[in-house]
Amino acid sequence: MSSPDLHEAPFAALDLSSDSEHSTPQSDSEALSRRERKAQFRLNKHRTDAYAAFLRSETLQSTAHLFDPRPRKTLCIINLGLGAAGCATSSRLEQVFSAFAGFERVVLKHNKPFSFARFRSGDEAKVAYDAVHEKPCDVFGGKLLFIEYLTHVQFARLADHEPQSSQVLDESRGLFYVPDFITKSEEQMIMQSIRDDEERELRMRGIQNDAQSDKWFKIQDRFVKHYGHSFDYHTKHVGDASLAASLELPAWIRPYIERIRSAVPSHTCQPDQLTIQRYPPGSGIAFHADSHTAFTDTLVIVSLGTPVQMDFRKPGADCFTSVDLQPRSLVLMTGEARYGWEHAIRIRRSDLIDGTVRKRCERWSLTLRTISQSLECSCSYSALCDSNDAMVRDLRTRKHAKTQITQGSV
Repeated sequence: MSSPDLHEAPFAALDLSSDSEHSTPQSDSEALSRRERKAQFRLNKHRTDAYAAFLRSETLQSTAHLFDPRPRKTLCIINLGLGAAGCATSSRLEQVFSAFAGFERVVLKHNKPFSFARFRSGDEAKVAYDAVHEKPCDVFGGKLLFIEYLTHVQFARLADHEPQSSQVLDESRGLFYVPDFITKSEEQMIMQSIRDDEERELRMRGIQNDAQSDKWFKIQDRFVKHYGHSFDYHTKHVGDASLAASLELPAWIRPYIERIRSAVPSHTCQPDQLTIQRYPPGSGIAFHADSHTAFTDTLVIVSLGTPVQMDFRKPGADCFTSVDLQPRSLVLMTGEARYGWEHAIRIRRSDLIDGTVRKRCERWSLTLRTISQSLECSCSYSALCDSNDAMVRDLRTRKHAKTQITQGSV
């Protein structure tokens, strides 16, 4: 195999000869000092060695199209890995990055010379990047760290790459699709029940009938409402109870929960959280995997109103597929489909189905989930899993402390 082409790496074509300690110096007004030239020479050499080791570890010839020049949520620390270069550990790596606002988690893969630091936003990641990139790191004995930005897909490909993975997403991988899960008359009854609940909430709050309940929230271009537990779209986790329309599931949904168990008997379903979503034409939802620690293994979606195409991707394996969600159908995700794949509804006004353009109209969905009491996840999809997020670990610590206090008072 030919040697890696370092000239295509992000640091471009490094001409180390020009930085040699034996190069003829220019005039005093143009040349760097001897100390500065030595420091630049060492920096270039460390940089070349770091990227060369990265390329070898991934059997790549170039980093072209791998890293992103724009600030992204995920930082890749090129020359710091677990059981490899740098002898990093999660705790030591967290010492470096947890001081920065928006820090979520670090990810290390065994015997890889690189690691990852994840932030809430690209802007927050940039602050850490500017402070750490190509700077001596005291936590690692003054080692120079080289950092790159990664998109979410690039992150998953490096962290969870599965070169032999099949692109088929079916029941064997945890995706169940049930057409005509409910009848047309049941669909109309559900829609009427949603309207009745809305009017009841308005009356209870003394709001005029032409106003919208304050329990509906606009998220981008769609509208959501929660029962049982709310969901915080900022933290991507269970939200404050006051944001839920009710702490109980509505009575009209319960008969259909029993039917889910009959439709997919291999998986139990005992949801205690319902999210109603209204999608105006042209709206959608970005690729995501529902929080691994907020909810348990089973996720259920019932579609109402009109059809829409839902896309699925497994970012660590370059796999992609689509399912045409017909009205009154049910989708159940569990196992690999739940934890290792992301799903989305593209933001557009039409779908191309079997070569035919189908215009989108308003669609509603019912999403049923079960709140996780353990706040734990032991899946192997590190790019998608939030179990090691600083916020989630803090939630577990506070829950444990509360449990200890409760048990001590009994």
